[in-house]
Amino acid sequence: MRRELIVLLLLGLTASLANAQEYRIFGTVKDTEENPIILANVLLLTLEGNTLKGTATNDNGTFEFLNVAQGTYQIEASYIENKITSPAFEVKADVEVAPLVLSGAQELEEVTVERQKPRLQQLADRLVFTIENTALSDNDIWNVLKRTPGIIVMNNTLSINGSSNIGVLINGKRVNLPQEDIMNLLSGNSASNVESIEVITNPPAKYSAEGGLLIDIKMKKNLVAGYNGSIFNRYTQGVLPKHTVGTDHFFKGKKVDFSTNYSFRSDRSLTKHTDITNFFQEGAINETWSAEQESVDRRKSHYLNLFLDYQVDEKNTLSISSINSLTPNLKRNFDSETSIRDTGGRQTASFLTTNATDYDVFNTSVYLDWLHKLNDNGAELATNATYTYYDYQRNQQLENRFTEGEDEFLANTSFSTSANQLVNLFSLQTDLTLPLDKNAKMEIGLRYAGINSEANIVQTGLDQIRPGTDPTLNGIFNYDEDIYAAYVSMNTHWEHWKLNLGLRTEYTETLGVLNATNSQNTNSYLEWFPSLSLSHTLNPKNSVFFKYYRRITRPRYNAINPFQYFQTANSIVEGNPNLRPALRNYASFEYSFDRSLRIVLFGSQQRSEQSQQVFQDNTTNLLRFQYINLNTNYNAGADVSISKDLTEYWNTFFLLSYFYDENRFTDFESNLEQSNSIWTSHIRATNSFKFLSDKSLFAEATYTYFSPLIDGNARQEAFSEVGISLRKTLWNRKASISLAVEDMFRNGNRRATREYLQQNNSTYTRRETRLFVLGFRYKFGNTKIRDNYKNKDTEENRRI
Repeated sequence: MRRELIVLLLLGLTASLANAQEYRIFGTVKDTEENPIILANVLLLTLEGNTLKGTATNDNGTFEFLNVAQGTYQIEASYIENKITSPAFEVKADVEVAPLVLSGAQELEEVTVERQKPRLQQLADRLVFTIENTALSDNDIWNVLKRTPGIIVMNNTLSINGSSNIGVLINGKRVNLPQEDIMNLLSGNSASNVESIEVITNPPAKYSAEGGLLIDIKMKKNLVAGYNGSIFNRYTQGVLPKHTVGTDHFFKGKKVDFSTNYSFRSDRSLTKHTDITNFFQEGAINETWSAEQESVDRRKSHYLNLFLDYQVDEKNTLSISSINSLTPNLKRNFDSETSIRDTGGRQTASFLTTNATDYDVFNTSVYLDWLHKLNDNGAELATNATYTYYDYQRNQQLENRFTEGEDEFLANTSFSTSANQLVNLFSLQTDLTLPLDKNAKMEIGLRYAGINSEANIVQTGLDQIRPGTDPTLNGIFNYDEDIYAAYVSMNTHWEHWKLNLGLRTEYTETLGVLNATNSQNTNSYLEWFPSLSLSHTLNPKNSVFFKYYRRITRPRYNAINPFQYFQTANSIVEGNPNLRPALRNYASFEYSFDRSLRIVLFGSQQRSEQSQQVFQDNTTNLLRFQYINLNTNYNAGADVSISKDLTEYWNTFFLLSYFYDENRFTDFESNLEQSNSIWTSHIRATNSFKFLSDKSLFAEATYTYFSPLIDGNARQEAFSEVGISLRKTLWNRKASISLAVEDMFRNGNRRATREYLQQNNSTYTRRETRLFVLGFRYKFGNTKIRDNYKNKDTEENRRI
């Protein structure tokens, strides 16, 4: 009943608000001889220089902007190398702008003018990293994230400010995928269509508290009418080849904006592991199990994204978006050879494991947005509905061959596993924005999210079940989750201060049912999530910031499935339906000088973080890959970074992070709390260059270093990576070719150890980190019209 009431409430709020009255701005662009200029770019700007809308003059040299709220604006007109900005004017009714006169206007020729933007911008609640027209833009999006300031990628997991609970957005639309599938999606999409990466370090209260910190991938859009598109090709050679091809298309009409991009990825990847486990008996090591493992993945994936904006009338805009991925028949062949030796080094037994697995993964998300502008001095009502369908199917065939001593055959075993998971997710949110005065606005909203996950497993051939294991032979696990949320936030500024305040509350109900045992797991909880961002500009070059937030991480759906399945004869993966949500508090104080030097002091505390940990079971000689709740995590330290254009052709970024990290967890065998702590340093240095008189050759060199660090009960050794990339634009910037080498010296592989009480094991993982990458992209359509503007940076803009 509660679900129906909240949906009706949201729909009622959406439908109950009245009509709006917005205004029209129009004018003419001419040359010094009073001739109209056709296809001049015209931008509607705020006083801070932010672009709100863009258009182009028609055959009479006129332009117009509709649906403009009350406020103060400027108009900027540009044509080839010429630009003019109008004086500021106030809009309280329809406004005709005095003619904008461009001197020295000329016929449109084969000329493209770039809009210059700061490479790294620091805003009150986020960092904006612009990659357009850089050596990174011909990379894939996942590799761009690896090089984005503020983001750390380790073991293919994203992390920001010490938190791995990261939500990924594309143009503000959340990507509802597991972490591994997000990596695959972004690896299959070219970054050449990306304008910037926004690292939202203190998300506003309107975003779900579950989202953790956010990464918003902002795709390029046409500011003026017309069509353009591109095709791209990216080939990567590691030990095995990987290949991606795709195409992008953009269209902007009078009322319709449309963009789509499709890519196809075909690759093979190799990963090697060395696992060494010293098993204990009566408090002393009695056997060493050494496993050499090799995994080969063969993947063919399709990715399709669609974005459509339709301006219904002057008051209403409708948007439809869809993010889709399909990976049929992914094949993973996992081979393992394990030797068992006594304390004297003599081999007493061994076994070979062949694990052949097929995967089919399909994900689609559809977003429907309606924006209704009210007549309350810029007030607006926004409603968003989202539906996500995720289908994961896995079939595994496991073969084991056991020998005694050096090579005496003992036995063969085999069994198969078929596991499927279907997730249906629906959400509905309504947001009301109310300007309080010229310097302040308030947002209030309601949200409902309903999730249903159905996982099933069938395992056959398990006649000789190992002691200490309890695999489900045939089971279905249904999990339902309902989340009801409300929030209020206020943004205001005065003199040299800016303040963002937010408070969000979320009530959650969960129910998990396993049919095999008829057991139920239920939970319900109400949590509050305050957030605060405060900034003060001391003078044009010095600013200080304070941030605080509280967030939640709910268990991932695959982690709560209560099934066990074998990877090898002595390693088992198991879910945990009793996982609890994790709650995290974070605070930071930051100083910024000249928008280039940043010094950040930070600290966080988290309880019940969900993590997959490796434990050795000394009773049964098993390695257990278990999802557990860590008890508490503490993290505190300092970051110092510099991002600066040293010359017109040279940009540098340098980061030094030094912090204390402590994880407390409960040991599997003794049930005693253990503490794992360390002081860790992280260095990242990137230098970007532009060469040639037309700046058509880009180069970038990146160095990344981590000293030893911890992850739950594991300690990882230090590692580093060096990468270089080159990009050359061709044919009046219609095409580009890129070359890159990643992890040139192959120092990026990871070794983890777990040594405490009667746990003594290590894992050395060797992925294809050294890669040679070749990319090509060709643009067609009215590319010059789209890029025909220049926005010069000024000292005033730097004070924003």
